[in-house]
Amino acid sequence: MVSLAAHRTRALDLRAGEPAGLVATVDGDRIEVLLCDDEAAAVSVSDLVAMPAGEEFVVGVVASLARTGPDRIAMRVMPAGTFGGGRFRLGAACLPQVDASCFLLDGPLLGEFMGTLGEGVASGEQLVLGRYVAHHETPAVADGNRLLQRHLAVLGNTGAGKSWTVALLLERAGRLAHSNVIVLDVHGEYGTLAEPEDGSEPVARRLRIAGPADLLYGGDDALHLPYWLLERDELMSLVAGEPGDQAREHAGVERLWLGDRIQTLKRAKLAELGAGDAVATATADSPVPYRLAHLLEWAARDEVEVIVRHPTGKVDPGPYAGQLGSLISRLEARVADPRYGFIFQPPETTETTAWLVDVADKLLSAGPGHTGIKIVDLSEVPAAILPLVTAVLARLVYSVQFWMEPADRTPLCLVCDEAHVYLPAAETVGPVHKVALEAFETIAKEGRKYGVCLAVVSQRPSDVSRTILSQCNNFIVMRLTNDRDQDVVSRLVPGSMASVAGLLPMLDVGEGIVLGDALLLPVRIRLDRPRVPPASSTLPYWSLWSRKPSSADAIAAGVEALQTQWRGVE
Repeated sequence: MVSLAAHRTRALDLRAGEPAGLVATVDGDRIEVLLCDDEAAAVSVSDLVAMPAGEEFVVGVVASLARTGPDRIAMRVMPAGTFGGGRFRLGAACLPQVDASCFLLDGPLLGEFMGTLGEGVASGEQLVLGRYVAHHETPAVADGNRLLQRHLAVLGNTGAGKSWTVALLLERAGRLAHSNVIVLDVHGEYGTLAEPEDGSEPVARRLRIAGPADLLYGGDDALHLPYWLLERDELMSLVAGEPGDQAREHAGVERLWLGDRIQTLKRAKLAELGAGDAVATATADSPVPYRLAHLLEWAARDEVEVIVRHPTGKVDPGPYAGQLGSLISRLEARVADPRYGFIFQPPETTETTAWLVDVADKLLSAGPGHTGIKIVDLSEVPAAILPLVTAVLARLVYSVQFWMEPADRTPLCLVCDEAHVYLPAAETVGPVHKVALEAFETIAKEGRKYGVCLAVVSQRPSDVSRTILSQCNNFIVMRLTNDRDQDVVSRLVPGSMASVAGLLPMLDVGEGIVLGDALLLPVRIRLDRPRVPPASSTLPYWSLWSRKPSSADAIAAGVEALQTQWRGVE
């Protein structure tokens, strides 16, 4: 392996052998080079080149090659940065002159140059992602701090290696003494990281949103999100009628009623607990337990309330009379549906204030005696309310971090797997998606101040909220073949790196390009394979059809799990 310090013994001169070509055109973000005839076959897209500019070199990435005449080939170079004094800096502080020589960086010289990229990162901040495709012996060292400080996005087609990359990042983070990561696992594919492998400690700890069967069987890893944890607008979105529903004409009244009555019930609970100071400051959104049965009883009374006027005896309907019937019906339907049991039928233990402390500790714990990587399995959550569930989890951990003493915070990374499912870019979305967008956009804009970062993972960046993606400062981009997705990447990254989008369709499985300030050059990296891969590998259809028959027992077990809504039944 090339030593990262090898070039220190001498000044690294990027002029190696004969030039590959001469600079023909210089623009701010584009340099055109005419290749020498005998060098044309040696250059390919994504190669690195260096061009002298004064006492320094402009280093660029070959973005395209085109024949301009019978015997001439021109290459377009994307300026990436400046090399001088033994260090590389982003941005072209100077540009080469027309007719300046252009040198191809390859072989041992490329390895030495690549080694300089990681030297500016302190040893405790280095994150080895893999190896450079152009020089397999040189590790690709990113700045772990910068990668996460201003949010990260991992983007790529299905099957390109996103889950592999996320598992690698979790594995690397798990080696740190106080890593603190929560993965919102939509399909349950990261559960393998919570299983012991070859006698070693698991990378992560698995939690899961309680499914219908947990109402009977329960489990130490099951998480409930009781109704009292929901803010008023979240509860409203959960029981909202269908678009065009006649009952929605009372939505404003229902919202007003819920806010008033829930606040009263929460303040009564605090008074019962003797928390006198908190009674005056509690709102309908404060995470204070109350009984849903009491709320429904109150709604039934208000629905038929009449007011007798004295001394005339005139009877008038109450302020909410005749306007809460639909709300009552929808709430009762949700309570009776076992798929929503983790919200509306939580265990009695959730009615204590100590329960919230315990759940926050499960989600935020890091350090000795704790597994700081937490996988939250969302695979049994009904698709219709998945955005709401992710929003509640994100808001809960962000709020605890927000109110914690700054000196006591351990930074937290929230990994949003399959983000396009619950953080859509569409302008017209339903109420459930709106609450999710509000929660995550708040973290995207303000989370950095309170030690909460997002790692947004998606196979369709064009379908993810622009507000959230625009707050990401670093991108690990894998193969993207869709024009819309490539266009999104081009518009999100710094201008000097935008043309790298042309390389994205050519990336192999497991290859990526890091864009941002965590790794200074946007060149191809072969990401290391994680020790414990996620359960997301693409199945080899043809091979399995050749050798693996179906199993009647497995089919029967699948039907039984479907009927019981629980994979653990025997």
